[in-house]
This record gives sequence, structure tokens and C-alpha cells, in this order.
Amino acid sequence: MTAKPKPPTNLSTAGKALWTEVVARYTLRADELRCLEDACATTDMLATLEQEWRDAGRPFMSTGSMGQEVEHPLIGSIDKMRKSRQAFIRQLKLPDEAPAGGPVVNPARAAADTRWKHGA
Repeated sequence: MTAKPKPPTNLSTAGKALWTEVVARYTLRADELRCLEDACATTDMLATLEQEWRDAGRPFMSTGSMGQEVEHPLIGSIDKMRKSRQAFIRQLKLPDEAPAGGPVVNPARAAADTRWKHGA
């Protein structure tokens, strides 16, 4: 049994938590680990933005350059980070649940490996 990959050192608490959860349940290739690292880094950035928004009092509106009310810029940044994280996670194509038997491999990859081994 191979050791689970450790979280990259550039990750903070939120990113490390996501990394640990995913690698505990799934076996990932090197390219998938890189995608996971991007998802984790995005998770860290999202946590920072959300904390900054909370520290600012959770404002929904701010004053624009012409004095008009506009959506607070952190709201758009948070939304963008959430969409980015979701895109990275979706790119991993992780199954919904790991079977009770332990870590799983991407099911499409497992099916392709089976076809390859049996000459299909």
C-alpha cells in the first residue's frame, strides 16, 4: 500500500482540510493531484475572502466611483472563487461516495483499464 500524498506546503487550513479529505477517500493520478492542489488553493483564497467580508461587517452594498450604490466587490470575488473551486472539483470527476472497501479510483479510468487489460 502506498502512502497518501501529503498536502502541499503552500496550503493553509481550509485547503489542507480539503486535500486530506479527498486523498483519504480516493486514489488520484499526478495530474489529478495537481488539479486537487488548485482546488485547495482556491479553497484557501475563498476562506480568506469570506473572512475579510465578515470582518468588514458582511456588507452587501458599497459606494461606486460616481457615488452610486453597487454590490460590494467582495461578494463578486467570493462568487468567482466558489465557481472556480467547483470547476476544479468537477474536473476531478470524483464519484459521489467511496465504497466501504476503501479508496477508489476514478470509475471511468477503472473501466478503461479493464477494457485495456482484456483487449476490448
